[in-house]
Amino acid sequence: MTPARPRAGYVMIVLMIAVVVLAVLLLMAVPLWQTEAQREAEAELVFRARQYVTAIGLYVKSHNNLYPQNFEILHLEKFLRQLYPDPMSVDGRWDMVFQDTSGGDAKYLVVPAHLARAYFSRAVLVGVCSTSPETAFREYRGKKKYNEWAFYLGEKESEKMPELQYEGVAR
Repeated sequence: MTPARPRAGYVMIVLMIAVVVLAVLLLMAVPLWQTEAQREAEAELVFRARQYVTAIGLYVKSHNNLYPQNFEILHLEKFLRQLYPDPMSVDGRWDMVFQDTSGGDAKYLVVPAHLARAYFSRAVLVGVCSTSPETAFREYRGKKKYNEWAFYLGEKESEKMPELQYEGVAR
C-alpha cells in the first residue's frame, strides 16, 4: 500500500497542471469568441436596418409616394414583420434618417425618434441609423462607428457615406 500513496500525489499534480493549461486555453479563446459575436451582431445590424429600408420603400410605393410617419405603421400595415431592435445599442432604439430636400440638394438628417415629429414638415423618413457610439470591427461606407452607419432609401453601398447632420443626437 505504500507505493500507491506517492503515485496519488503525482496524479493530483498532473491533474492540476491539466486544469491550469485548460484555463489558459479558454482565456485565450474568449477574445476570439467576443470578436466573432460582435461580427455577427454587425451583420445582424445591417440585416435589420435593411429590413426597415425595404419596408419604407414598399410603403412609399403602395401609398402613392407618401412616406411613413413612424416605424410602427410599417409593422401595423405588414411591411415589416416585427419592429427589430438595434442589436448594437443597449436599449434597442434606432435613430431615424430623414431626407431634407428643402434647400435643393438632398441632406440626410439623423434624428432621435422622440424628436421626429418636428421634422416631418420639411423632410421625409427614409431610413434608420444605430444609436450605438461604439467603434465597429469593419468599416461601412467609410465609417467606423455604428451611429455613423446610416441606411436609407436610394443608398449606394459602393459610394462613401454622405455627410450626415445629427439633430438632437448625443454623439
